[in-house]
Amino acid sequence: MSTVAARCARCGRPVEPGEHLCAQCRDEAPVRVMGRAQAPPESELDERQRRWPPGMVKPSPVQYHATVMVTVVLVLVGLALFAFLHHRGVGPFDASHVRAHRTATSSVVVTFSVTNQGSHTARSTCHITALDGSGSTVADESVLTPAVAPGSTIHVSHVLPIVMAAAARFRARCT
Repeated sequence: MSTVAARCARCGRPVEPGEHLCAQCRDEAPVRVMGRAQAPPESELDERQRRWPPGMVKPSPVQYHATVMVTVVLVLVGLALFAFLHHRGVGPFDASHVRAHRTATSSVVVTFSVTNQGSHTARSTCHITALDGSGSTVADESVLTPAVAPGSTIHVSHVLPIVMAAAARFRARCT
Protein backbone atom coordinates (compact mmCIF):
# COMPACT_ATOMS: atom_id res chain seq x y z
CA MET A 1 0.00 0.00 0.00
CA SER A 2 1.56 3.29 -1.03
CA THR A 3 1.28 6.37 1.13
CA VAL A 4 0.69 9.75 -0.42
CA ALA A 5 2.51 12.64 1.25
CA ALA A 6 -0.02 15.19 2.50
CA ARG A 7 0.44 18.72 1.22
CA CYS A 8 -0.74 22.07 2.56
CA ALA A 9 -3.95 23.19 0.89
CA ARG A 10 -2.68 26.78 0.52
CA CYS A 11 1.00 26.65 -0.26
CA GLY A 12 1.74 22.99 -1.08
CA ARG A 13 4.36 22.37 1.65
CA PRO A 14 4.47 18.88 3.15
CA VAL A 15 2.30 18.51 6.29
CA GLU A 16 1.72 15.77 8.85
CA PRO A 17 -0.89 13.13 8.04
CA GLY A 18 -4.38 14.34 8.99
CA GLU A 19 -3.46 18.04 8.69
CA HIS A 20 -4.58 20.31 5.88
CA LEU A 21 -2.53 23.50 6.49
CA CYS A 22 1.12 23.97 7.35
CA ALA A 23 2.16 25.96 10.44
CA GLN A 24 2.78 29.16 8.41
CA CYS A 25 -0.62 29.04 6.75
CA ARG A 26 -2.36 28.32 10.04
CA ASP A 27 -0.76 31.46 11.52
CA GLU A 28 -2.10 33.43 8.56
CA ALA A 29 1.41 34.39 7.50
CA PRO A 30 1.56 36.21 4.18
CA VAL A 31 2.47 33.36 1.85
CA ARG A 32 1.94 32.89 -1.81
CA VAL A 33 -1.12 30.75 -2.41
CA MET A 34 -0.33 27.95 -4.77
CA GLY A 35 -3.10 26.64 -6.91
CA ARG A 36 -3.96 25.52 -10.36
CA ALA A 37 -6.91 26.15 -12.58
CA GLN A 38 -9.17 23.19 -12.95
CA ALA A 39 -10.17 22.20 -16.41
CA PRO A 40 -13.91 21.95 -16.97
CA PRO A 41 -15.12 18.39 -16.39
CA GLU A 42 -15.33 16.32 -19.52
CA SER A 43 -18.16 14.12 -18.30
CA GLU A 44 -20.48 13.58 -15.38
CA LEU A 45 -18.15 10.85 -14.11
CA ASP A 46 -15.23 13.31 -14.03
CA GLU A 47 -17.38 15.79 -12.13
CA ARG A 48 -18.32 13.17 -9.54
CA GLN A 49 -14.71 12.05 -9.13
CA ARG A 50 -13.60 15.65 -8.57
CA ARG A 51 -16.14 16.09 -5.77
CA TRP A 52 -15.19 12.81 -4.03
CA PRO A 53 -12.94 13.46 -0.99
CA PRO A 54 -9.35 12.25 -1.56
CA GLY A 55 -8.41 9.19 0.44
CA MET A 56 -12.02 7.99 0.78
CA VAL A 57 -12.70 4.57 -0.70
CA LYS A 58 -15.15 4.68 -3.58
CA PRO A 59 -17.84 2.01 -3.88
CA SER A 60 -17.55 -0.25 -6.87
CA PRO A 61 -20.16 -0.32 -9.64
CA VAL A 62 -21.02 -3.87 -8.54
CA GLN A 63 -22.10 -2.51 -5.16
CA TYR A 64 -24.39 0.01 -6.85
CA HIS A 65 -25.98 -2.61 -9.07
CA ALA A 66 -26.35 -5.13 -6.26
CA THR A 67 -28.06 -2.55 -4.06
CA VAL A 68 -30.54 -1.69 -6.79
CA MET A 69 -31.15 -5.36 -7.59
CA VAL A 70 -31.76 -6.27 -3.94
CA THR A 71 -34.17 -3.33 -3.59
CA VAL A 72 -36.14 -4.40 -6.68
CA VAL A 73 -36.34 -8.01 -5.45
CA LEU A 74 -37.52 -6.89 -1.99
CA VAL A 75 -40.22 -4.68 -3.51
CA LEU A 76 -41.45 -7.53 -5.73
CA VAL A 77 -41.52 -9.96 -2.80
CA GLY A 78 -43.42 -7.38 -0.75
CA LEU A 79 -45.99 -6.89 -3.53
CA ALA A 80 -46.43 -10.64 -3.93
CA LEU A 81 -46.93 -11.08 -0.19
CA PHE A 82 -49.45 -8.22 -0.10
CA ALA A 83 -51.38 -9.67 -3.06
CA PHE A 84 -51.39 -13.16 -1.52
CA LEU A 85 -52.65 -11.95 1.87
CA HIS A 86 -55.18 -9.55 0.35
CA HIS A 87 -56.69 -11.93 -2.22
CA ARG A 88 -56.68 -15.33 -0.53
CA GLY A 89 -60.14 -16.74 0.09
CA VAL A 90 -61.67 -14.72 -2.73
CA GLY A 91 -63.71 -16.83 -5.12
CA PRO A 92 -64.09 -18.90 -7.19
CA PHE A 93 -67.40 -17.55 -8.46
CA ASP A 94 -69.98 -19.67 -10.24
CA ALA A 95 -72.49 -18.20 -12.72
CA SER A 96 -75.68 -20.19 -13.27
CA HIS A 97 -79.33 -19.89 -14.34
CA VAL A 98 -78.62 -17.64 -17.30
CA ARG A 99 -81.87 -16.31 -18.78
CA ALA A 100 -82.52 -13.60 -21.35
CA HIS A 101 -85.51 -11.74 -22.69
CA ARG A 102 -85.83 -9.07 -25.35
CA THR A 103 -87.11 -5.58 -24.66
CA ALA A 104 -89.08 -3.29 -26.93
CA THR A 105 -85.92 -1.34 -27.84
CA SER A 106 -84.12 -4.34 -29.42
CA SER A 107 -82.04 -4.76 -26.28
CA VAL A 108 -81.66 -7.94 -24.31
CA VAL A 109 -81.86 -8.20 -20.51
CA VAL A 110 -79.67 -11.05 -19.28
CA THR A 111 -80.32 -12.35 -15.75
CA PHE A 112 -78.09 -14.85 -13.96
CA SER A 113 -77.06 -15.99 -10.48
CA VAL A 114 -73.56 -15.61 -9.03
CA THR A 115 -72.35 -17.76 -6.13
CA ASN A 116 -69.24 -16.94 -4.09
CA GLN A 117 -67.55 -20.24 -3.22
CA GLY A 118 -64.70 -18.53 -1.34
CA SER A 119 -64.30 -17.58 2.32
CA HIS A 120 -64.26 -13.74 1.95
CA THR A 121 -66.79 -11.22 0.72
CA ALA A 122 -65.79 -10.01 -2.72
CA ARG A 123 -67.02 -8.61 -6.02
CA SER A 124 -66.89 -10.63 -9.21
CA THR A 125 -66.27 -9.63 -12.80
CA CYS A 126 -68.71 -11.49 -15.05
CA HIS A 127 -68.37 -11.73 -18.83
CA ILE A 128 -71.71 -12.03 -20.65
CA THR A 129 -71.55 -13.41 -24.17
CA ALA A 130 -74.39 -13.61 -26.69
CA LEU A 131 -73.91 -16.43 -29.22
CA ASP A 132 -75.78 -17.05 -32.47
CA GLY A 133 -76.89 -20.46 -33.76
CA SER A 134 -73.41 -21.31 -35.13
CA GLY A 135 -71.65 -20.40 -31.85
CA SER A 136 -70.20 -17.09 -33.06
CA THR A 137 -70.15 -14.17 -30.67
CA VAL A 138 -72.82 -11.57 -31.35
CA ALA A 139 -72.22 -9.37 -28.27
CA ASP A 140 -69.81 -9.48 -25.35
CA GLU A 141 -69.77 -7.31 -22.22
CA SER A 142 -68.28 -7.33 -18.73
CA VAL A 143 -70.17 -6.55 -15.54
CA LEU A 144 -68.86 -5.94 -12.01
CA THR A 145 -71.24 -7.46 -9.48
CA PRO A 146 -72.07 -6.05 -6.07
CA ALA A 147 -70.23 -7.61 -3.10
CA VAL A 148 -71.11 -11.28 -2.62
CA ALA A 149 -70.83 -12.76 0.87
CA PRO A 150 -68.99 -16.10 1.21
CA GLY A 151 -71.19 -19.05 0.32
CA SER A 152 -74.12 -16.88 -0.79
CA THR A 153 -75.76 -16.24 -4.14
CA ILE A 154 -76.94 -12.99 -5.71
CA HIS A 155 -78.98 -12.38 -8.85
CA VAL A 156 -77.60 -10.01 -11.49
CA SER A 157 -79.45 -8.36 -14.37
CA HIS A 158 -77.63 -6.60 -17.17
CA VAL A 159 -78.94 -4.96 -20.34
CA LEU A 160 -77.04 -5.76 -23.52
CA PRO A 161 -77.51 -2.91 -26.00
CA ILE A 162 -78.94 -3.53 -29.42
CA VAL A 163 -78.07 -7.05 -30.59
CA MET A 164 -77.76 -6.95 -34.39
CA ALA A 165 -78.34 -10.62 -35.11
CA ALA A 166 -80.67 -12.97 -33.34
CA ALA A 167 -78.82 -14.49 -30.40
CA ALA A 168 -79.62 -18.15 -29.89
CA ARG A 169 -78.08 -18.48 -26.42
CA PHE A 170 -76.27 -16.54 -23.73
CA ARG A 171 -73.33 -17.47 -21.56
CA ALA A 172 -72.02 -15.89 -18.33
CA ARG A 173 -68.58 -16.60 -16.81
CA CYS A 174 -67.52 -15.00 -13.53
CA THR A 175 -64.03 -14.61 -12.08
